[in-house]
Order: sequence, then C-alpha cells, then structure tokens
Amino acid sequence: MPTEFRQLKQLAKALGLTYQQLLQRYRADRGDGAPRAAAIAWAQQEVQRAQEAKEREADDAAHALHASFADSRTSRWAPLIFAPSLEVHASLIRRVKVDREVLPRLSLGHYLDAALRTELPGQLACMEDLLESLGNSPLQSSSSIRVTFRLGQEAHAAVSSLKSALTAANLPHQKAHVVSALTARFLATLPQGPATSPRNRKQG
Repeated sequence: MPTEFRQLKQLAKALGLTYQQLLQRYRADRGDGAPRAAAIAWAQQEVQRAQEAKEREADDAAHALHASFADSRTSRWAPLIFAPSLEVHASLIRRVKVDREVLPRLSLGHYLDAALRTELPGQLACMEDLLESLGNSPLQSSSSIRVTFRLGQEAHAAVSSLKSALTAANLPHQKAHVVSALTARFLATLPQGPATSPRNRKQG
C-alpha cells in the first residue's frame, strides 16, 4: 500500500501541483486545523472534479468542431490567409488525420473556425489579460507558415473584432500569435481519440 505521503504526491501530480501546493490548497479550503489524514479523500474528490471538468471541455470542443463542419456544409465560407506557428500547423495536420475517421471531409479550417468561435468571444475587452493568459511573446516570421483557410462568417467576424481590439490596445502585430495560441488551446481540449459528436455518443 502506498504511504500517505506518496498518495498525496501522486494526487498532487494529477492536479498539476506540488505536494506543498496541494496541502496549502487543502488547508485554504478546509481550514488550517484540518487533519492531514483527511487530505487524501479531499484530494481524490478534487481529482475527480478536475477529470469531470476536462471531459466536459472535451465534449464542448468536439461539439464545436462538429458544429463548424455542419455550418461549412450549409453556408458559404470565405478564405482567410493566416500564418500559424509551425508547431500549431503541424498539430493541426496530426489532429485532422485522427478526426477524419468520423468526419472524412474535415479540413484544417474547421479547427480554426471552431477555435475562433468558441475561444475568442468574451475575451476581447482586455487584450493585455488575454495575451498574458496565452503567453505574450510575439511570433517570429521564421517560425510561421502562410496558409489559406476557409472560415465561416462568425469566425471572420471574430478575426475582424480581434484586429480592432489589438489595434486599440496598440498591439497590432499580435494577431497571428493570438490566433495560433487559441487554436493550440482548442486542440488541447479535444478528446484523445476521434472527436465523435457528444450527442451521437449519448444516443449510442
């Protein structure tokens, strides 16, 4: 049987925390006098809640991808020339190969479209906070690649709003960085396997 210390270290790792950070969060939640013996049960509940939240995020991302694909089948999409980072572009190529198992006609633009429609709205009020949350180092031209994506009207409107917000914040050259980072964040929330529609999974 693992010792109490080892169990707490494993649980802390599952939460992305150190052992000390886990204990600090436990005491902040339960009080300074909370017994350490009860920390394992508390941490197990925290891990379960975190896993459930991650699963909900994955379902939301899969739903957004399917919604983007459906929109592209029923409305006119327009091209957008964009320079994602090489890393994000490579991630898109790897990911689309996985999801074409359930959506054979899926394209890279569907991910960009879904990311812009789900990740960007509501975050334009303060560009500094958004950039800080994404990591605000600007992309270098040598680390990006110009690609033509086709996007829906809502995504194009989001890009236009982003450009206006960045200009107002005196950060006009950060568009590629923001869109790349938002796309990377969206890709990270998708399920590990093919992004089956959550609605279809429930019906099955």
